Amino acid sequence: MNIRLFILSVCIVLSFQSFGQKHTLNYGAEAGGAIPADRLPFWLHSNTYGKIAPDAYLWGNIKLFSDFRKADTRKFDYAVGAEATGALGKDDHRLFINQLYGRIRWQNLVLNLGILNPPTIYDGLSSTNGNMLYSTNSRSMPGIDLSTWDYIKLPWIGRWVSFRAKYAEYTMIDDRYAGNRTRLHNKMVGIKLTFIPQISLEGGMEHFAQWGGEIPGYGKLPHSFKDYARVVFVKAGGEDSPENDLNNKLGNHIGMHFARLRYNGSKWGAELYYNHMFEDGSGQHYQNKPDGLYGFYLTRKTSPKWFKSFLYEFYYTKSQSGPNHNDPETGEIIGGNDNYFNNGMYQSGWTFYGNVIGAPFFTPWGKTAEGITPGVFNSRFVAHHIGVCGELPWDIQYKLMMSYSENYGMHHLPFTNEQGERISKPQFSFGLELVAPDLHLPFGTALNIGFDKGDLLENNFGVMLKIFKTGILCKSKKQ
Repeated sequence: MNIRLFILSVCIVLSFQSFGQKHTLNYGAEAGGAIPADRLPFWLHSNTYGKIAPDAYLWGNIKLFSDFRKADTRKFDYAVGAEATGALGKDDHRLFINQLYGRIRWQNLVLNLGILNPPTIYDGLSSTNGNMLYSTNSRSMPGIDLSTWDYIKLPWIGRWVSFRAKYAEYTMIDDRYAGNRTRLHNKMVGIKLTFIPQISLEGGMEHFAQWGGEIPGYGKLPHSFKDYARVVFVKAGGEDSPENDLNNKLGNHIGMHFARLRYNGSKWGAELYYNHMFEDGSGQHYQNKPDGLYGFYLTRKTSPKWFKSFLYEFYYTKSQSGPNHNDPETGEIIGGNDNYFNNGMYQSGWTFYGNVIGAPFFTPWGKTAEGITPGVFNSRFVAHHIGVCGELPWDIQYKLMMSYSENYGMHHLPFTNEQGERISKPQFSFGLELVAPDLHLPFGTALNIGFDKGDLLENNFGVMLKIFKTGILCKSKKQ
């Protein structure tokens, strides 16, 4: 993707605006710089939708977009957007399209087409945006998805029971081990029980599956419609499938059970949430317990001076259903060594453009000489994460992020000391963001400070300065 594609996308956005005549076209622009120029601290580049790489020292970003205009979801509505980023880095310079989409909404259903970032929740305090598998840590993939806009109430019992769902198909367009456009299938369903208007409980499951593509030494992987059906229904591969997919399931499957208990009062809101990830049947049946994400979020809806929101997250991924997939003595399959975010055939694993798609505490290998990321080398860890945000005097917004983790590598490739003994690598990362509104200048400013200290990442300190401007480019005509 290059600047010509972005210019074309802008023309598409403007043509939609000219056709509709009732939407407002907004713009956003940002430029920033950071030191040091070799590698930024963890919380200066993580969870930036892949826009800021660890080696970036100068970058700029521009976007044009329109939002849904109608409050009544039963009526037809649309939204469009385009966004491009250019960055200078120590190891690489980048120019790419990170959003280019069209959206249609009707009768509580939304159809998204193109590249669209997921919305940020929990005031941006979560280390994984509330989703252990699909966070804001990487660039988004082009694709198409159909989802519910809001919970849909069931007939007769809709006062207490409602549901939401999503069905999506994406293409992984980065340079990766299973090249030639690995495909990604995704679906999700959630059920919500509303006890009283202020308290609700939601539970559900989300499923991802990598399939298709082309593997060196094997060639093109199965990609027919029958193969697609096998992926969707999690079935074994056909006769033309690799031996591993014949014995197991076609493609690389990863999933998550989730639960959320939410309180929504007039002055305070709170949420307890849980993600339980799995990569095979052993994990799906909780043989990998207590692995997962456990979180708590608290927000104040009135008078956000000094304190607005607090978040705490705890990760545990050490179990992975045990250290062995096969029993060492009998050879019987016991389902261990789940090896999260890695796969023997899709060796780039759960990464996209070099970044982990899920929680950023999973640490990816560096890129090879061919520019390919060979998966994750640290998938077993125990992590604590705290986030706090609020408002300081002079309308300055602050966001504080602190994370501490003990990291163990992988079951089959653990971290060891010089004597060959297994060890853990402690890691602490800190991030502080201060955002000043455009009260006296024609643009807003943001100062970010971060540092890392530990044995997993290099000890590091960095400072980032950004300027940004948002506004309305074209106002819609009066109806």
